[in-house]
Amino acid sequence: MEAPSTWAEQPLLKHTHIMQSQSFSLPCIASLLLVLNYAHPETKTNDWIALFDGKSTKGWTPRAKVESFEAKDGQLQLSSKVNVWVVSDLKMADFEVEAEVKIPTDYAGFNSGLGFRLVGEKGKPKGYQCEIDRGKPGGVYGIGMGGWLYPSKDTAAQYKERSKGLFKPEKWNKIRVVCKGPGIKTYINGKLVSEVEHKQSLQGSFGIQHHGKGGTVAFRNLRAKKL
Repeated sequence: MEAPSTWAEQPLLKHTHIMQSQSFSLPCIASLLLVLNYAHPETKTNDWIALFDGKSTKGWTPRAKVESFEAKDGQLQLSSKVNVWVVSDLKMADFEVEAEVKIPTDYAGFNSGLGFRLVGEKGKPKGYQCEIDRGKPGGVYGIGMGGWLYPSKDTAAQYKERSKGLFKPEKWNKIRVVCKGPGIKTYINGKLVSEVEHKQSLQGSFGIQHHGKGGTVAFRNLRAKKL
């Protein structure tokens, strides 16, 4: 009879003999698992990272003088009378980011946004913004990139159908953005709104925008994870 060609094809009895001849202790096994985990850090890339600790503004920097930027009642609150960005220290390339957002009800023209892949160390950044307002909620705006990427003239009807009735100005709304390579998708309250391909900026910071028309925008449960 031809002998087995690989160790995996050896009789079970030999496997058992080999295992019994070794002395494995729990500390040894734990050390081995630690080494394997260190050697393959990608196994942790699906962990969520909190962008807001619930009690401070740590990790965020205003790019202009604001009326108020504070952590209050478990919320990251921004008030301003000028157009301003608050930018995160954390930078990511491919990711999923989500937050719950509430806009003021006493400012009909209020405008805010959740920025991502933002670049530039001072002043107004360049990058992308998921729109947060009554007009085009969930739309994707290219900051310093020519304006609206979605909806465009060609996708206006599609956007109108997708976004109809999703955004509730008087309530908390869940915003989600998924970026992988040039692909960008936005969701409002669990429903797909925008879908666009754009590769001018593929990595950068997150941001919160206030258009400066008064009122306070509030964010909570703000977190991100690498893809």
